[in-house]
Amino acid sequence: MSVPGGQPDPVLARLEALIGTLERDARASERELADSDRERADAARDGRMGPEWQRVQRRIDAGETTVLDVFSGRDESPEAQRLREMSSANLQALRETMPPDLVEEVEDSDEAFDRMRERVTRPPRRDVDDA
Repeated sequence: MSVPGGQPDPVLARLEALIGTLERDARASERELADSDRERADAARDGRMGPEWQRVQRRIDAGETTVLDVFSGRDESPEAQRLREMSSANLQALRETMPPDLVEEVEDSDEAFDRMRERVTRPPRRDVDDA
């Protein structure tokens, strides 16, 4: 798009540059997340994260579960339950070392996350016609 006189619209040019930057940042974040997940999976496979993670990773590799299933509670296996318990205990220990104002902020975020998870994992409502 051009402004009168054939010059490119500066606002549009800035917007396109911003979109390009956001797309590059998103691709970089996706690569970092994939790298981090590969490192976690490798460590789990070879037992560096403990026997629970090793068993869960075998099930992930077999397509029987996912990390999201484990931590959302959909995976009810004993090892997934143990990982959730360990994660909860680790988070509690971390909270005990945090300043009170940060603890409050984290608790608010946890409540918001719990509400979001409940909406995502809740079965769809079926409206029944009374006709």
